[in-house]
Amino acid sequence: MRDVNRIPWWIWPTTAALLVIATLPLPYGYYTILRIVVCGFAVVVFFHTWRDDAPTRMWPLTFVGIGILFNPLVPVHLDRATWFYLDIGAAILIVWHLMSARSGPKQSIEPDTEGK
Repeated sequence: MRDVNRIPWWIWPTTAALLVIATLPLPYGYYTILRIVVCGFAVVVFFHTWRDDAPTRMWPLTFVGIGILFNPLVPVHLDRATWFYLDIGAAILIVWHLMSARSGPKQSIEPDTEGK
């Protein structure tokens, strides 16, 4: 069974930090590596969050969008000001996903014996 909790927790803040750092004027190579890292992260999270019986597809589709936007094979060329907002927005979404995915209800492995 795929589960987002199988991904180490530090992957989210690391990816978000790389996106925030990308708002600085850096060599083009950094942005190429950033595309590879962010797209790879988005693909992994997508496959761990997609479920056929899920009531909502908000998070998997969000990460599909992030993966398409940051894909290294067919790069999206936008001006620096637009990328600033996209980098910050993607970082916020990644941190938001971390908080919502890791703070969800925990399932107990013990059977419920109350009221029996």
